[in-house]
Amino acid sequence: MNNQAGNRGNWIRYRQLILVGVSFMVLGLLLAWFSSHFANVVSWPSFLFLVLLAGGIIYGCWLLVKADRELRLPNWLGWLIIGAFLLRLLVGVLWFAGLPNWGYGSPVEQSGYIMADAHARNTAAWNLAASQEPLLSAFGEYRNVDQYGGMLFLSASVYRLLGGLFHQPLQLIVLTAAISSLAILFTWAFTRRLLDGKVAMLAAWIVALFPDAIILGSSQMRKRS
Repeated sequence: MNNQAGNRGNWIRYRQLILVGVSFMVLGLLLAWFSSHFANVVSWPSFLFLVLLAGGIIYGCWLLVKADRELRLPNWLGWLIIGAFLLRLLVGVLWFAGLPNWGYGSPVEQSGYIMADAHARNTAAWNLAASQEPLLSAFGEYRNVDQYGGMLFLSASVYRLLGGLFHQPLQLIVLTAAISSLAILFTWAFTRRLLDGKVAMLAAWIVALFPDAIILGSSQMRKRS
């Protein structure tokens, strides 16, 4: 009986891993397709890598919080984080695909950006990545588009390593959506320690659906101070 139960458990975990792997591949494929304006999927490997990286970051932080024995992470929280990540990705795709056609025709919206700051910094990041300049120049020579340089450095690093032959702003959306969704996890953990489970649940849902958090998580922006 124990062997049968163990084999059944292994089979369930095996199917779950297959489902996760297929989901990651499909998501990377769709993002590559959207990024090329429905022309091709040649950038699928880079998007797959970024989706895997985003998933690894979220899962790593989940394990970090789970290691705290005083906190028992509920299953619904994991699904809420995944849903928030996908929601931010979807909204980012809508900005990218919809604003050039349904916006007001400004250069920012024609490029698929909802924020001028994100457009200026991300364009500078792509130009830096395509140049021969060292990436560390992001911290000193681009003050006009990024006061601190960190977001510019991260963006240029992604574009230089994974960017391909043309600018694909959606690549950064994968990472910003993942980081934004992590706020749900840490907000829940912080509130759960101070108050109780019901308040922590409410706080997690507020962070997941707060409009400002969705907008920032679906654009090439860091959280504003």
